[in-house]
Amino acid sequence: MAACQSKPPSPATTIVNRDAAERYELADRTDFALADRGLIAPFAERLYDRAGQVIFDPAVFDFLADDAPCPESVDPSLWRQSQLVRKGGLYRVVDGLYQVRGNDIANLTVVEGETGLVVIDCMASVEAASQGMAMIREHVSDKPVVAVVYTHTHVDHYGGVKGVVELEDVASGKVPILAPGTLASFDRLAIRENVIAGNAMSRRAAYAFGSLLEIGPAGHLTCGIGVATVPGVTVSYISPTDSITATGTKRKLAGLQFEFLYAPDTEAPEEMHIWLPELKALTCAENANHTLHNIQTLRGARTRDARSFARYLDETLELWGDEAWVHYGPHTWPVWGNEAVVDLIASQRDAYKYVHDQALRMANQGFTPLEAAEEIELPEELGRAWHNRGYHGTLHHDVRAVFTKELGTWDGDPVSLHPHPPVATAERFVALIGADRIMAEGERALETGDYRWAAQLLHLLVFADPENQPARLLQADAYEQMGYQAEGPQWRGIFLSAAKELRGGLEPLPFATASPDTILAMPVEILFDFAAVHLNGPRAARAEVRIDFVFTDAAEDRDKRWRMWVRRGVLNARRGTDPDAQLTVTGARPALVAALLQPAEAEKLAAAGQLVLAGDEAALTAYGALLDGFDPDFNIVTP
Repeated sequence: MAACQSKPPSPATTIVNRDAAERYELADRTDFALADRGLIAPFAERLYDRAGQVIFDPAVFDFLADDAPCPESVDPSLWRQSQLVRKGGLYRVVDGLYQVRGNDIANLTVVEGETGLVVIDCMASVEAASQGMAMIREHVSDKPVVAVVYTHTHVDHYGGVKGVVELEDVASGKVPILAPGTLASFDRLAIRENVIAGNAMSRRAAYAFGSLLEIGPAGHLTCGIGVATVPGVTVSYISPTDSITATGTKRKLAGLQFEFLYAPDTEAPEEMHIWLPELKALTCAENANHTLHNIQTLRGARTRDARSFARYLDETLELWGDEAWVHYGPHTWPVWGNEAVVDLIASQRDAYKYVHDQALRMANQGFTPLEAAEEIELPEELGRAWHNRGYHGTLHHDVRAVFTKELGTWDGDPVSLHPHPPVATAERFVALIGADRIMAEGERALETGDYRWAAQLLHLLVFADPENQPARLLQADAYEQMGYQAEGPQWRGIFLSAAKELRGGLEPLPFATASPDTILAMPVEILFDFAAVHLNGPRAARAEVRIDFVFTDAAEDRDKRWRMWVRRGVLNARRGTDPDAQLTVTGARPALVAALLQPAEAEKLAAAGQLVLAGDEAALTAYGALLDGFDPDFNIVTP
């Protein structure tokens, strides 16, 4: 229906975006030459899923051609970044170092040595990584993959691992997987971040990365660091086998020297930089990018330490800054030449340190996070650098994140310490002010281009009465214009997704980080943690369930037997057996995972011979009744 259609940019938005163009050095085309440099082959095929269905076609981004003028529905800076990010194919960075970019949100980097290939980061999906490796095989080398390196714990850097290496080769020790941190910490942090809170994170990520939007000038452009999160893909995981826990660690891989800088608590809780001295090639993983990064992600993750970003970038310059000739990253395009490499890293170092230091300066003067975020701007030399613009993180929410990291979530104002929840607050305001007056003020704010105020005010009506269609449509109009004006693609994605959902209702989530493969790869203790967050505490408060699980295919004897119990509304588990267990469930890991997370399936699995149930099977039924399912399509813009 017409009411659900997007609207064009308003006169106020047109003025905002035209004025923004005057602030940017749009005549600077240096990055366009860099992003094109070394192209060996563009993508010859679209990306298909296992059923043969097209899941990604690079041609849909042709509207972002280099010579395409910026439409009035897009901030000019974001348009420029999107034009750069959409460039894709197989690229030679230097002899022996290659990247596939533009078919995923992340890059595939391949180092060719004398004895084989080393893959650095694996993209987000098996399909994208497989396509990338096929291009490497066709145009570069058919040598075997002899090692895989994860630079950090995020899904878009390990999700495609089964597209580059066979599980059997890793399990046998033929192909090591290197990763920062201890093997246990990498597993725990990678899986906890992407799975334990994965349902909420995936829903929020769909907003932030524009997955629910149509691709085009009025919708999704790119993700700022990559083209898109591709729906319908296979996310895989293989645990690392070789840990990097100290700066200065070296490994000989495929005949080449790899040196590592351990950089925990930066862009990811476990992260590392890599130096290839023979190639004079450096990557700072995601700690140095063609964008300001997140200190706290909008999709949801642990708050990061901006000071650590700066500290490890400076240490990188101290170690290798005099020699580095190229910097390549797991997102966007490389930088060549020692002066340019040093400038990128030093500039980003100073940007993160400025955000950290100035946020805390203002905190110590009594400013709240929002007040500080409204005031702080980067110095001109930092702020005008394209690589410090907010294409992933933004200065506004990074400042607020520093407060969260250092001072917690409370902003220091007593009124925010124990407020009424959103619906109760909205109902009280609407009763006090009146729905008609709120609508009238919302319309006035919209007409005058005060879209932040319009959205904030109309939120009261929508939350007090979600069926108030005029209020929903008016708030959608405000969010849409805010999206058109946003330089940050995640802000744009969130505002435009909100507008679309207010007009047309919920759409199914296209992408989830908690993939079956990732769940099956969980260390057993994390598997029980995952089950525990499904437990309905109030419903389980008086329950008492004791079940033993025996993993017949556990790699180590110590991991074969686990006791789980529910008492006082809490699920606990530890190694060993319980002499008072009501039931013992025995089987291979996939069947036990199903029994733990979907207990109703246990009877079918037992009948099929995949599980052995010994004891009172009613204990499993009782346990299942205590679990909540997670709806991946929960409400965001309505209560």
